[in-house]
Amino acid sequence: MDLTDIQIPDISLLRRIKVISDLSEDHLIALANQLMVFTARDGELLISKGSTEKTSLYVIRGRVSLIAPDDKTKIISVDETDEISPIAQLRPCIYDVKAIGRVDYLKIDRQTLVDYAELSEAVADDISVHSLFTNYDDEDNSIVSHLYHNLMDKSISLPSLPSVADRMQKIYKGKSTSLDSMVQLLTSYPDVSRKINNVARIAKKSDLSATEKIRRSIRHLGILKVYCLIMTYAVGKLVNRLPDEHMQRVSSFWDHSLNVAALSRILAKKTGSFPPDLAMLAGLVHGIGVLVIDDRLLDHRDLMLDHLEIDHAIQVMRPEISSLLLRKWNFDDELILAAEECGEWQRKPESPADLCDLILVANYYSMMQSDRKHTLPQLDSVPAIEKLGITPEQSIEVIKESAIVRKNIQKIFA
Repeated sequence: MDLTDIQIPDISLLRRIKVISDLSEDHLIALANQLMVFTARDGELLISKGSTEKTSLYVIRGRVSLIAPDDKTKIISVDETDEISPIAQLRPCIYDVKAIGRVDYLKIDRQTLVDYAELSEAVADDISVHSLFTNYDDEDNSIVSHLYHNLMDKSISLPSLPSVADRMQKIYKGKSTSLDSMVQLLTSYPDVSRKINNVARIAKKSDLSATEKIRRSIRHLGILKVYCLIMTYAVGKLVNRLPDEHMQRVSSFWDHSLNVAALSRILAKKTGSFPPDLAMLAGLVHGIGVLVIDDRLLDHRDLMLDHLEIDHAIQVMRPEISSLLLRKWNFDDELILAAEECGEWQRKPESPADLCDLILVANYYSMMQSDRKHTLPQLDSVPAIEKLGITPEQSIEVIKESAIVRKNIQKIFA
């Protein structure tokens, strides 16, 4: 990089950063004079794994790859009109961030950004200012710092799925999945087979063998639906088997996950955009990393955490740890993406609505229903709602129907 690759940002660029978007022109000019826009070439490393640098990376234009410790890669694309958010914000960083082609970007000192963000009326009372820009390196005793270091040294123990789901992941190949392999697997799990047969309404056909019943059930329901039901069953069983102390702590999270699963299923049906069973599964596991976070909280009782610190840890770490857990469980990339980005209310990729957009809307609706105070944007400002073509009337219908659908989901793993 040489001097020709650097320039001072203009005010319109800085207004694309949400937390400072409504600052006065004088404040933005003052901030701009402290910053530089850099240009990276293809393959250039913008942040390295393990970095503790005290800046936030904002990609202004271009594409970058985030390379995880397991070598899985996530691509982020940003154009000139997108609202921009910090990329790979966690410290120590758990990704290598590399440019794909030409990339224009800013690196802003976190404390500087906090100072200016606090001048903004829009975020004056928003805890997310602290959540986004806290310097974790200076908080050696914080649970977030502990969790980051646990991620980096791979000392976090990720739970395994029940064996039926683990084996299902090994044979599931989408539409190419072998019917015989699925039948052979499910005949080894009578309880699971019974639930599948009940859904297919074949359970009472006593003249059929167990093998023939499950074969007919799979043919009747379809490979994808049976797969989603099995994975939903397994995740529900995993949560329901938690020790009482653990379950008490994650009960509000699990309630939210069930709500998101129900809302996702209904939205998928109403919009006709995605298979309802797949949407239900994606909604159920979108925040599954909370189980791991809470397990670590139990190991750090010595920190004497209050509920605000716990909420902060969950808010910051949930996307990353959920992603790691779903990768370990061999879930498809679209479910992993939904877990990573379903809280990014302003996400607006160039492509048409994807499954993540649907889970994002369901997540938003669930938060609207909860008693806890959330700093949610206005409904009509969430791009995913417009992309999915959801009307205000449909929004009301979806929320009204969710209680019944939620009860039906719970029956799967009862």
